Amino acid sequence: RTRWSYSDAGTPTMSAKAWIATVSVCGFVTAALAGIKFVQISQAMALMESFPPAYETVTVASAEADEWQPTRLLSGTVQSPEYLVISAETPGRIVELPYQSGETVPAGAEVLVLFDDDVEAQRDALQADLSLVETQLSRNLTLEADSLVSQDQLDILKARKLSLSAQIAVLEARLSRMTVRAPFAGTMGIYTQRAGDLMRFGEVLTTLTGLTPSRWIDFKVPQGLANIVVGDTVEIRDVNGFFAGPAKVIAVSTAYAQGTRTYDVRAELEAPALKHGSLVQVAVDTGPLENLMSVPKRSVRWDAQGPHVFVVEEAEADAFLPHRASIRRVNVRGESRDKLFVSGEIVPGERVANKGAFKLEDNLFVSIQARSTDQ
Repeated sequence: RTRWSYSDAGTPTMSAKAWIATVSVCGFVTAALAGIKFVQISQAMALMESFPPAYETVTVASAEADEWQPTRLLSGTVQSPEYLVISAETPGRIVELPYQSGETVPAGAEVLVLFDDDVEAQRDALQADLSLVETQLSRNLTLEADSLVSQDQLDILKARKLSLSAQIAVLEARLSRMTVRAPFAGTMGIYTQRAGDLMRFGEVLTTLTGLTPSRWIDFKVPQGLANIVVGDTVEIRDVNGFFAGPAKVIAVSTAYAQGTRTYDVRAELEAPALKHGSLVQVAVDTGPLENLMSVPKRSVRWDAQGPHVFVVEEAEADAFLPHRASIRRVNVRGESRDKLFVSGEIVPGERVANKGAFKLEDNLFVSIQARSTDQ
């Protein structure tokens, strides 16, 4: 039982032994709880230490010393030096279409024949009249020596001859427009007209494209971009960016266009695969050649501070993995179809993260994955 004593004021007080016992029990309970919690925390920390550190798996590529030429891509149009639009110079009904769409036409062959029998009949009639006048004129010239014919009759016959010759020439010109001949060997385009159809004046039948492999590339250069002269070489690419070949500049305009402040340039190359009228890309040099480094496009990442790459370096001797990622700042100067040209904090030969670089951060462990043959 607890023994109570009374103070001078008459209130009861706990003895010293009771206080000591209470404090001892509280201290024991507190120590026990602290010990249990310490064991739990120690076990949790041991469990966390048993887990491997964070890492990412990437492929690597080598930074290579490379050369880059500052260029600008301009739009160009392909022109065939031998290209003809076949159309009717005079109205008429189609009598013959000797060649089908897509066939090869030799030079000088007829490609469009319109009805011309009435014109030929008129010409034949005039030629008959001309033959009669020439015969009469020949006789009168013989009689002129004996003064058996007047000068007026001779003048009339001569004028009549000139008039008939002129009329025949007009009909010959009309006949020449009724038949269209190929001025060069080429390939017929696609047409929908058939024999018997009526052609209107100026109506287009089809096109004729020459067989020469040469192609002209016409493009416009903005003022101040580059100074191109005859004899320079530009690089031609198709609309998908694939290299088509180098083209030599053969003509440069001497004046700027008023509205666009550009000047016209024509280059020539042999590229039979490029079709007349197609759109191409023209790479024009705009600066001197630079010595840089090239890395795969997906190796370069961007953040708030700009472009960077992750260089894969050797980790410390007792590290979980043998490699770590080290961030390096770079400056992107240009690009090609599959790589970027950079300068900055990397040197040729260093390994940079390639596939999977977007997952990395500075000083992160890296596991290098071997690249398959199709990568």
